[in-house]
Amino acid sequence: MAANGQPPAAATTIDDLPEGLLLDIFLRLPSLSDLVRAARTCLAWRNLVTNFPLFRRQFIDLHPAPLLGLFFDTPFQFVPGIPAFAPARRNDPELVAAILSGDFFLTTLQARDGPEANWSFLDACGGYLLVLQEDEILLALLNPLARWGGRFFDLRDSHIFDDDDDREGDRRLVYGGLICDDENPTSFRIFCLASHGEFRLRAAVFFSFLGMGGNWFLSPWLDVPHHPHGLSLDNGMRVGNFIYWPYLDRSYVVVLDPDPYNPRLFVEMIPPLLNLDGFHSSILGQINGDNMCIAYSYGFNIGSMRRQEDGLDAGAWTNSGVFNLADAVERKLGQLPENGLEIAAMRGSIVYFTTLEMFHPLKDACWFACLCLESGRLEWLFPRTYNGFFQPYHHPSWSTFLLPENERFYPFI
Repeated sequence: MAANGQPPAAATTIDDLPEGLLLDIFLRLPSLSDLVRAARTCLAWRNLVTNFPLFRRQFIDLHPAPLLGLFFDTPFQFVPGIPAFAPARRNDPELVAAILSGDFFLTTLQARDGPEANWSFLDACGGYLLVLQEDEILLALLNPLARWGGRFFDLRDSHIFDDDDDREGDRRLVYGGLICDDENPTSFRIFCLASHGEFRLRAAVFFSFLGMGGNWFLSPWLDVPHHPHGLSLDNGMRVGNFIYWPYLDRSYVVVLDPDPYNPRLFVEMIPPLLNLDGFHSSILGQINGDNMCIAYSYGFNIGSMRRQEDGLDAGAWTNSGVFNLADAVERKLGQLPENGLEIAAMRGSIVYFTTLEMFHPLKDACWFACLCLESGRLEWLFPRTYNGFFQPYHHPSWSTFLLPENERFYPFI
């Protein structure tokens, strides 16, 4: 009994905090791994995190998936090899530990085919890696962080060429890529683009969710205005719900709508403003959610154009600004390279570029870097020799541990 004759007040604990305030505290945690540790503290906290989809979206927006490194394609097409991983220079011990505990040597591929393995790189997204063995038309979906054995897809099972036998011309896989859900690391879509003859394309899409885990879904054949060899395949980019492949001459773009019930291809013309003649390199991507963006380079400048998605100017393109990186490049390399900067990939508002062109003698090393188109922040990753395509590899944006039970799907069990 207190001195005033009143019973002592009950002690206040963190469990007495309102849910909204507790979620606000969780949003301020430094990283996803910190949130996972907090959710493991007790069942009430885990349920609080998993039962609020809006919180999930807010946390992902505030904590973009960190870059772990770059995957490089094999430099020689007909020489046995598998994609190589180069870790970004990171001081975060948790990211270093994630790389050390993963299978970034892709031993699954080596164990399957031995020293004669010949896999080329297609895409990296959501922690997954998609590679191709072209001779067998075989895809492999791997997750280096999860260390499971992966899943293999024989594209002959997709029947992508089966109903076009009356046509003449070579049939080949033109492109393969991934669509992943930032909020659900267990779900993915694989999409492939195939050609038959000189002016004919078709897409096949595989779904791991929506009850469609075992089937390929085919688009109708599409007659295109130019040969598919003219597609800029390294620039196939997801923007909103669509995949875009611009032609090298920037006059047309092939678009895939990977609808789960009716995938389809169609062709759009590109406004003359966006043909970007005279620019060294360019790439199509999305920024600020689903806003379409084109990042481009000329000399040691990197700029961007964005399409207005609503209002009176919907559909119009505006120049969003240019970053002059000449001084930063000269300080890093000691001199300015001869050909300027080469844009190779774009993830959200981050553009990845090199200080040398994609194809050059392997004895010449170059620096790899990334630039945020929003803040202008430049980060130098590492110097390396290369001669081919590469893609950034990020940690997944969300954890399976934080998914409600009804949203979990384990396609590899």
